[in-house]
Amino acid sequence: MASQASQAHPSSSSHRLPTVSASTALQKLRDSAPNNISTGLPTLNTILAGKTANHANNELKNGGLVPGQITEVYGPPGVGKTAFCMQASVSALSNGDGVVWIDAATPFPSPRFERILQAQIDSDPAFSNGSIQELHSRFKHYTIPTLAHLLALFLHPMPNFPPAGTSLIVIESISTLFDNAYHRTNADRSKTQTDAQKWAAGRKFAVMGELITKLSRMANLNGIAILITNQTVTRVRSGQGALLLPAISGSEWDNGVSTQLVLFRDWAPKQGSQLDKEETEKWHRLRYAGVIKVKGVAMEENGRFDTVVPFSIEQDGLFELSTSSSHVAVPILSSPARPTKRTFEEVADSEDEALSDDDYGWDDEDELAAGLIKSDERPLTIHSKKRPTIGCPEGIKTSSHSQNG
Repeated sequence: MASQASQAHPSSSSHRLPTVSASTALQKLRDSAPNNISTGLPTLNTILAGKTANHANNELKNGGLVPGQITEVYGPPGVGKTAFCMQASVSALSNGDGVVWIDAATPFPSPRFERILQAQIDSDPAFSNGSIQELHSRFKHYTIPTLAHLLALFLHPMPNFPPAGTSLIVIESISTLFDNAYHRTNADRSKTQTDAQKWAAGRKFAVMGELITKLSRMANLNGIAILITNQTVTRVRSGQGALLLPAISGSEWDNGVSTQLVLFRDWAPKQGSQLDKEETEKWHRLRYAGVIKVKGVAMEENGRFDTVVPFSIEQDGLFELSTSSSHVAVPILSSPARPTKRTFEEVADSEDEALSDDDYGWDDEDELAAGLIKSDERPLTIHSKKRPTIGCPEGIKTSSHSQNG
């Protein structure tokens, strides 16, 4: 009877899965993880690898944009935000992955993208003539006319979005869609707002919070790096002057962004300096990439950060510049401190009295009242020891990128 019972109920060992050590399972998980996407700047790639990067697993060498996370790049016009995104897109294509480019403002610069892509092909002997068309087939371009179309694309995605094999989604100038959907008028800047205006201001941040949540979920579930570019707005503060801040900002939005970069330019040397014409031209092409946050960890200390990567924009893409041990001190754009409320005696008795800089808090009132933006005690400034030396739903247009642009 005992033997019959043992035959009817096989031993538990026959039902067990093969034993795998924890180190082996962890190594397989790391090997199967998608590759980081290079920014084209080796120093910046190393910084984006984070403090927890594992040298043994070569994470520093393959640093860059991390799959499953959202990276935000903001800065004034003309600093190279589009060129930065195109360089990352070419890197993703060279890894054998797909790229989705969502255009929210200006038309896609096909000729510039073709030059960067061709430069990448020429520098890599692994590419052949037949693989060029295959690279174009993995690049999908969407034109988004309104914020409603963007919300429909991500809040209610189609079954085939994002396309299979996609490792990078670029949303170019997302702040333009919000500015067009929620216009800023003189009435919005006044102290007295109607209920409809207050509801619209609150609704804007509700939409921002829902969108960043959906983007984070899509990035995590699909192992996709999402790269967002953001414009800047000017805000005047007493004692601090005019500050450039991200056009889209809020506590919930900032929490959803894992990595934040700021691109900016600095003044070239004054006329009469010991620079020839070629070196002066290089200075005019010089840009800086400031690292504000990496993998959710702020890179600033005591209101300042010293992580700055100089680079230039050429026809073939981004090129990092060598640095020497010098001193760079450039004011950076951060959330200014909100001025204290005036006492009753300080309130103007008539409209004839001059207004102070404190009255130009334009669109801060609703944001701060709702707790949607952070108020710092001092703006961030750059303090570095390195100085560069000159050395789809209806209305959405989608297409695969062709070589002819």
